Amino acid sequence: MSMAVQTNMGAITALKHLNTSQNQMNGQLERLSSGYRINSAADDAAGYAISSKMEGNKGKLVAAQENTMTAQAMVKMADAALNEVTNITKRLQVLATKAASGQNSSAEQLNLDKEAQKLLEVMDKIIDSTKFNGEVLLGGAFAAGSGKTIQIGSTSSTNDRMTIDFADSNAVALGISHATGGAVAAANSTGRVNLTSVADAQNSLTQLDSALSTLADTRASLGASSNQLGYIAANLGTSIEQSSNTISAVKDTDMAMEMAEFTKSKIMVQAGTAMVSQANQNSQNIMSLFR
Repeated sequence: MSMAVQTNMGAITALKHLNTSQNQMNGQLERLSSGYRINSAADDAAGYAISSKMEGNKGKLVAAQENTMTAQAMVKMADAALNEVTNITKRLQVLATKAASGQNSSAEQLNLDKEAQKLLEVMDKIIDSTKFNGEVLLGGAFAAGSGKTIQIGSTSSTNDRMTIDFADSNAVALGISHATGGAVAAANSTGRVNLTSVADAQNSLTQLDSALSTLADTRASLGASSNQLGYIAANLGTSIEQSSNTISAVKDTDMAMEMAEFTKSKIMVQAGTAMVSQANQNSQNIMSLFR
């Protein structure tokens, strides 16, 4: 075997392996510290593309779930208002029933009507003050044909959208608006509640029955929408869970396996360093020739 000083092949070979082990250990340190097997496209080009797309889709699913939960809160707010309107309507039925009986005095009849008119005013105030993000829900702006469209999925498909209708539910729309001024005499012919006479009170009972039926239908529709949103939110939660699981399988580091590989690389670096030192030491043997 020749002995040369210009080229130390042993050191070069040992250094090559040392650099390889060092690079491997650096990559393992990055994976262990980040928790991700894929930290850049260079780590796994196909895996990086797949995980990036899935992370984007997961973000859209999370946003869609937030949409459904917000929409459900909006529906519950509208239903709570309609519950009070329904209670008022039931009270109006009681007053109309009392006013439809001929044993009342004129003063009692007027008092019954006064309470009814005040309740109708409160009904409209409840409707006008039921707002979500500054918009009146039950004033007719979002009735059938103009309902609120909710994005409940991750695509632009119609299957990923849902429309919720909020029926016009003020006193006029229900056909039980309050009678005022000279309109009292013709109240029931124009859809107003008037309890100033037995005949008008009896007619008002019919209108109130119809209004209560309309309210029941509206609340049933909102209840169905709320249930739909609940199921959709639950399904989105499952989709998000499965997406997270898939992303983890593609992208996350197997910490136990990576730690085992890191320990191996660390030993290899130490061994490589020792061998580079040994190879350099071997070159010193040439000096013995000059003694």
